[in-house]
Amino acid sequence: MKIVVSNFGKQYSHDLLAGLVEKGWLGVFFTTLASNKFTFPWLPKRLNNALRKRAFPLVPAEKIRHYPALFALERLVRNRSGRAGRLAGDFFDRIVAAKLSRYAPGMVITYENTNRTTLREARRLGITTVLDLAQIHHDDIAEYGRWFMTPQQLEEEIEVVNVRKSEALQHTDYVLALSSFAANSMLRRGWPAERLFTLNLGIDPRRFTAKPQYRKNGPLWLLFVGTLTRRKGLSILFEALRGLPEQALELTIIGPMADGHDILNANPGRFHYFPFLHHETLVQHYQQADVFVFPSLLDSWAQTVLEAMACGTPAIVTENTGSKDAVQQGGGWVIPANDPAALQVCLRFCLENRDAVEIAGREAHRIAQNYTWAAYHKNLIRVLEEIENRQNAQRVNH
Repeated sequence: MKIVVSNFGKQYSHDLLAGLVEKGWLGVFFTTLASNKFTFPWLPKRLNNALRKRAFPLVPAEKIRHYPALFALERLVRNRSGRAGRLAGDFFDRIVAAKLSRYAPGMVITYENTNRTTLREARRLGITTVLDLAQIHHDDIAEYGRWFMTPQQLEEEIEVVNVRKSEALQHTDYVLALSSFAANSMLRRGWPAERLFTLNLGIDPRRFTAKPQYRKNGPLWLLFVGTLTRRKGLSILFEALRGLPEQALELTIIGPMADGHDILNANPGRFHYFPFLHHETLVQHYQQADVFVFPSLLDSWAQTVLEAMACGTPAIVTENTGSKDAVQQGGGWVIPANDPAALQVCLRFCLENRDAVEIAGREAHRIAQNYTWAAYHKNLIRVLEEIENRQNAQRVNH
C-alpha cells in the first residue's frame, strides 16, 4: 500500500508518519516546513530551536515535499483577518491536489482546514480518502465555542470555517478520531459508524516514568501543562480555587501563551508560570505534582494528561477532554465541563484524602502503560489494513 499524507502544520502527524515509515507504506509527505531537510547554522540559536519543532526526524528527507515560503507567509498573515490566514493553506491544498496523480497512492490522509481540494481531487482519481481528525465535529466546536470564543470568532467559525469543513467531509471516505469524545461527536452529527475509527494517541514510557514517592503532608501541589488559551478552562480553575484555603494549594502552570493573558493577569501571585521547560525538567514537575488539573472546555485528546499519568500523577479532567478515556479507568477524576463548583469539590476531596490521591496516582501510571506509541502504531496499521480491505472488496463487487 502506498499512502500520501498531507498536513499544512505538524500536530501529531509525525507519529502517524513514523508508523507508516516503519511499515513501508509512506509514499510522500506534504507539509509547509520540515526543518530536518536543511540546516540553519547562520540563524540565532533561539530561532533555530523554534524551527526544530517543525522537524520530522523519523521520515526520510526524500519522502518529504515542503514549501517553506508558504510557512513564512502563514506566519506573516496569521494575526490578520481569518481570510488572510487561509490564503497560504488554500494554496498549499491546491499544490497537493495537483501532485496526487504523479504519486498514484492508494490512500491519502489529510488534516482539517487545508484539505478540501486535495480530497475532491483524490475522490476524482479513485483514491481512498481519510481524515485524521485532530478535533471533534465542527458543529460541536461551534456549540462549545460560546464558552471561549469572542462573538466575532464564533461567527467566523460558523459561517466560514464550518462551511469549508462540511465540504471536505463530503469527499471523505473514513475518519480517524482520537477519543470516544471525538467519535461520539461525529456520530451525533450523523457521520456513519462504519466509516469511523478511534485511535488514541500514545506516550513514550521511557521518557515519562513513575515518581518514587507520594507526599502526604503540606500543600497540595497542582500542575497544569498546555497552551494557555481560554479553551483550556484556566478561568474555571482559578474560580474553583477561590473557595479553597490559599495556603493549602500550590499551582504551577507550564505552557506557551496564546489568548490566556487576561486570565493570568487577573490572578497575580496565585501561581508559578513557565512558558517552556525542557523535557527533563518537565518530567520532574509531573512527578513532583500531587494532582494534574486539566479543566478544558474542549480537547479531543490532551496529550499532557497521559504524560502526567505515566509519571504517577492522577488527573482531573472534564467530560469534554478526550483523554478521559484513560482517566475514567481509575487514574483520576472526570467532572462536567465549565463547572467550577464541581472542580472545587474534586480539589477539596484530593486535599482531604491524600491516600486516595496516591491510589489514583499508582493506577494512573499503570493505565498509561497501555497508551504507548507502539500501541498507537499497531492500532493504526490494523485500521488502515481494514480500510484497504474494505475498499478492495468494494472494487471487486463493482
